Amino acid sequence: MIVRLEVVEGPEAGRFFEFKEADSFLVGRSPKAHFVLEPKADRQISRHHFLLDIRPPRCLIQDLDSKNGTFVNHRRIRRQHLEDLDEIRAGQTVLRIRIPDWDDEKAEDEIPGPKSLPQYPHVSVRNREVPQPRLDTIAPPSDRSFPCDGCERDLRRWAQEDGWAEELPDARYLCPTCSAAQRSANVTRETIGNYRILREIGRGGMGVVYKAVHEPTRRLCAVKEILPDAAVDEKNLKLFDREIGVQSLVIHPNLARILERGRDGDRLFFSVEYLEGGDAHDLVTEVFRGPVNPRLATIITCDILRGLQALHNHGFVHRDLKPRNLLLSRAHDDPVMSAKITDYGLAKSFEEAGNSLFDFTRVGEVAGSMMFMAPEQILDYRFVKPPADVYSVGVSLYFLLTRKFSVDFPKTPSPGGKGREQSRHPIHVMIEDPPIPILERRSDLLPELAKAVDTAVQKDVDLRFATADQFLRALEAALPGIPSV
Repeated sequence: MIVRLEVVEGPEAGRFFEFKEADSFLVGRSPKAHFVLEPKADRQISRHHFLLDIRPPRCLIQDLDSKNGTFVNHRRIRRQHLEDLDEIRAGQTVLRIRIPDWDDEKAEDEIPGPKSLPQYPHVSVRNREVPQPRLDTIAPPSDRSFPCDGCERDLRRWAQEDGWAEELPDARYLCPTCSAAQRSANVTRETIGNYRILREIGRGGMGVVYKAVHEPTRRLCAVKEILPDAAVDEKNLKLFDREIGVQSLVIHPNLARILERGRDGDRLFFSVEYLEGGDAHDLVTEVFRGPVNPRLATIITCDILRGLQALHNHGFVHRDLKPRNLLLSRAHDDPVMSAKITDYGLAKSFEEAGNSLFDFTRVGEVAGSMMFMAPEQILDYRFVKPPADVYSVGVSLYFLLTRKFSVDFPKTPSPGGKGREQSRHPIHVMIEDPPIPILERRSDLLPELAKAVDTAVQKDVDLRFATADQFLRALEAALPGIPSV
């Protein structure tokens, strides 16, 4: 399908723009905008006036704190989902959006990603599809024990049920008795598919995440249930199924492993290995309650870059790397701890299927997530390449080392306010402000480490590391000199 934007009034009347896939569209007088409105022709336009976030068939408009406002159908808005024939006014310019009816048959060829998936074996269990390891890769039963994480009972006969025990060295297991004891009283449901839910561990715009036990193997897993609003569209389901299939083929020790995809009645879900060390964001906010030890932060980032290079080698660009998506297999001080990327593949497909850049519950959450994004994700969305992910990892490491972003939100006087202040919109900062050298935030860092971080967070792609491997080599060179405490 094609989303069409027509300029129907103003100095640029007669122009039009078409979007065949997910994209972003910045309007303003900045030369970096996609639609530049000359200030001499229209003095009411701000430098960054508004942004369209296009995820066919959805389209969302966000005013970027413009001085004179953005109007949809004569009503001033902050942000709003658009419908066919809605009219947008910014200064003297009026644009009309055309969003045709969704046609599943015609749209099939427009699904982003590979046109066909390599097939992998699966078995049907009721209405679920369960990926299975290839028969020629299943390891013979192991003599090692698989202790219950609660009582240390040997769960070997369960753990090896699906042939994956040897492929998941970080997995933990829980016997039925300990599962019952650890189940939260606040959980309103008992199971989803073959998973017994223990507690809710996360909730976002697209779904709910549970800590659960896979009952056939007693393996602890994270089960992600897609919310009904996201799963109701058949197009979303096709994208979900395709990306899960692709993601399950990219296997690397530093990528969180997808274990199963399926439906339980009308509930769509998938499961991934449960990584008990939490995420990198929690290290800063909950464990250290401040900057992380430089050696630990570097070791975690090196793991992430190894996994990221594997993703890039398979043609993926994650687009949503941030500390929340960097998981630890064990507690941070466990010598066998490793870090892994989660939500690779899914982040892209669901973003394109309808999840918006602005679908956050709190303003602070918008700013926080946005500050890990490379500027080109706004300015050149369709052609985002691996250096964008390198930038996101760089800002994540910057955050681990300083508990700050690589740029600040300068305060500006609030309109009509006496002494009150308001933050600039994060998109202004994201696009225009140069990164603050990390030694200005934390002067005790090794110069080699600081140089690597500063290179990774450059907004000019030509000044940044071109690949995850380049960033990895720079960090590995610095690592021997970084003290352990």
